[in-house]
Amino acid sequence: MLKSDKRSEIPMADQRTKPLLGYKVIELSTFVAAPSCGRLLRDWGADVIKVESGKGDAWRYHGSTHRVTSTEEENPMFDLVNAGKKSVVVDLKSAEGKAVLYDLLSDADIFLTNTRAKSLRKLGLDYESLKERFPKLIYASVTGFGEEGPETDKPGFDLVAYWGNSGFLNDLSIDTGTSYPILAPTGIGDVTCGTALFGGICAALLGRERTGKGDYVTISLFGGAIWIMSFMYLRAQQRYGDPFPKHREETPPLTAPYRCKDGEWLMLSILEYERYFPALCKVLGVPELAEDPRFADKKAADQHRGELIRALEERFIREDFAYWNKALNESDIVNDRLRHFKDIVDSEQAWVNHYLTKVEFPDGGECVMPRPAVQSREMGVPELERGPLLGADTPEVLSERLGYSGEKIKALLKSGAVQQHP
Repeated sequence: MLKSDKRSEIPMADQRTKPLLGYKVIELSTFVAAPSCGRLLRDWGADVIKVESGKGDAWRYHGSTHRVTSTEEENPMFDLVNAGKKSVVVDLKSAEGKAVLYDLLSDADIFLTNTRAKSLRKLGLDYESLKERFPKLIYASVTGFGEEGPETDKPGFDLVAYWGNSGFLNDLSIDTGTSYPILAPTGIGDVTCGTALFGGICAALLGRERTGKGDYVTISLFGGAIWIMSFMYLRAQQRYGDPFPKHREETPPLTAPYRCKDGEWLMLSILEYERYFPALCKVLGVPELAEDPRFADKKAADQHRGELIRALEERFIREDFAYWNKALNESDIVNDRLRHFKDIVDSEQAWVNHYLTKVEFPDGGECVMPRPAVQSREMGVPELERGPLLGADTPEVLSERLGYSGEKIKALLKSGAVQQHP
């Protein structure tokens, strides 16, 4: 278990109050989308066994790509989505290894995977192959592009399936004539879809309580992006004609960011034009703008967006963010600074709501670790745990969970059907 910072010390979850206590999850997954769902299931009480190949989940080694330590002693990017799970290494290409997995599934409540469909079919681990054998099993799957259609067998990573295919990277860049698409953030599409799948699994468990039958619950990265960004697709349809990508002077002036004197950007969020625009003009020291016919009401202002943006830019650049923030707050105008990623670890709001915790790793290294934001007043905040070392729990799971004898476990280890590391 990781050591937590005093700032995040709060009443920890009582194991008995966790809603998913006693539920068993077998997770056959890599990278982020399905593992992030497994993390939530574990936090809420489920026993999650992560089944890996001998090489392990590639996400174990990916942190260094982003300058984050990824060693056995310190691996925060892996821990983030695998905290508290057990790891067993099983060779699913062998008959003995597949038999081990079937035994694990025999009393499991949930099978969670983001393995590609054609690989699952080849292994006999697709839903159609398992549903009769394990009729009460909740089968939960993350795909790249959905269950049907010409792209169903394409590999799915959120960089392409979620960010690239959704239009976000291209159409939400600000068109300057020489601009680049927005840089895709790491794992956000994955975690979004994993969190949504967590809700679907919980609903399926409730359904099983009524019917006694399992279910198939699925989400795709592409489908998840379409739902999350659905308002953008409504706006962009030819019927409505909101064009993307936009030039700076095509954006709505009262919901746009403005650079301040100190280089920080201030984000406005004024949704009621007639109510707040005069107050904004007064704060900025240009009350005459509110009387200008070009900006007399929202309809007029929409026709003169570029002119209004330039007028506001000319005022905001004269003072630092703190000055404008104070003045706007006093006039009840919603605004804030565009924060940097590095700023969040110092956010008091994040700390007091237990969205962050400071951790110390076995090697003495420290970092600030985000927590899942879905919380339960009854449960409290789940304890902070590390992700498992590769295969560290193989003998324990086979013995305690499956009741295998010591001789059988030794034989499986010798044959390579299962492995223990280190």
